[in-house]
Amino acid sequence: MQYLKEWDGVVVKGKQVGRKLGVPTANIPYVPGETNIADGVYVADLVLLDQGNRVVNGVLNQGDHPTVPGGLPTIEIHLFDFDEELYGQRVRVRFLHFIRPELTFETKEDMRIAMIEDIRIAREWFVNHQNKS
Repeated sequence: MQYLKEWDGVVVKGKQVGRKLGVPTANIPYVPGETNIADGVYVADLVLLDQGNRVVNGVLNQGDHPTVPGGLPTIEIHLFDFDEELYGQRVRVRFLHFIRPELTFETKEDMRIAMIEDIRIAREWFVNHQNKS
């Protein structure tokens, strides 16, 4: 499978906004410009380097989270059907498909609704691209 970009990092604790909205994310810090890919929402997967390179599918936002400002820019990846602790673990994020640019929402509820749609789009992308290279 072709990747738009791969990025290695360590999962850190975020502001827990996604978790409170029912869409938990693993947060990986980055320096703007270093990932060499535009901020926005992507279909992605996560390679768990400390767990034998196990791969988990998901959807991510890379950016400075303008709806809930504060803190450093992060790659925030929601992993499908996943409920494990990842803090401090080494991971590789693989950007697979661009969905949309990062947006500022009027409310956290508007953001949650958009996140649910992003998840639907990403899940559909994986179904349509499963086992294709």
